[in-house]
Formats: sequence, C-alpha cells, structure tokens
Amino acid sequence: MAIARPIDRRLYFIFDRAHSLITKEAQNYLQKTSEIGTSQAAVLIYLGYHDRCRLTDLAKAIGRNNASITGLVERMEAKLLLSRMTLFSDRRSKAVALTEKGWSEREKVMNNFRNFNDRMMKGLSEEEISVVMKFLQTAPENVQFLSEK
Repeated sequence: MAIARPIDRRLYFIFDRAHSLITKEAQNYLQKTSEIGTSQAAVLIYLGYHDRCRLTDLAKAIGRNNASITGLVERMEAKLLLSRMTLFSDRRSKAVALTEKGWSEREKVMNNFRNFNDRMMKGLSEEEISVVMKFLQTAPENVQFLSEK
C-alpha cells in the first residue's frame, strides 16, 4: 500500500511551484527594469560569454529548440540587440553577435539579475546555496533518461 504524503512534501511539486513563481517575478522585474523578458535576457547573458556562437549552440545553451530560437533571434534583431551572420567555416550555419546596443542592454540585465539573485538568496547561508546549486545541476541529469525507460 502506498504511503499518502501531503503534496507539499513531494519535491517535484514544490520545485514546479517555486519555478513558476520565480519565473513570473523575474519576468515582471526584468520588464519593469529593462523592457525585455527572461528569454531575451538569457540570450544576452550567454552571448556575452560566447559572442558569435552558432544558433544551434545558443539554442542548446538556453534550453530552446531551433524553431523557437529563430523567432527569439528575429525579435531581438528587430530591437537591434543582435545581428546574424554567416560563418566562414560553414556557410550553411548562422552565428549571432551582440550589437553595441545589445552589449549595453546586457550590462543592465546583468545588474538586474545580480539584484534579483541577491534577493532570492536572502536568508540562505553559503552552504545552503551550494546545496541548492548542486541539486539544480544534478537533478536534471538524474531524470534525463527516465522517460526513455
């Protein structure tokens, strides 16, 4: 017989609820402070470390599929935050790079996320933050192939 546990003890549901609430607050905070959303912020941050990367690498890095990254990049190009270019090494592949405006917006986003992260971690010790980080890095790997079994 299965042991009935209150829903608040089931890790997935707690994680899902926290994810939804944090994502909503991050979206609201970013739009108020920089007028872009979390997906565009993720692109700006990633390109700051990997400028002129291939679209497929960008999609993989921020957890999007190729179709959604194309639309996201098009919207960001329209805002003059980035530009697409053909790679010399493989003319079939496209790369993306931050524009001057993109670099400027990235700096604002980085500052906003520092503030948001500081607020989110308020009341947690460094040890507790390390445990949370380890969990967030390990849990996806632990369940990745569960649906294939």
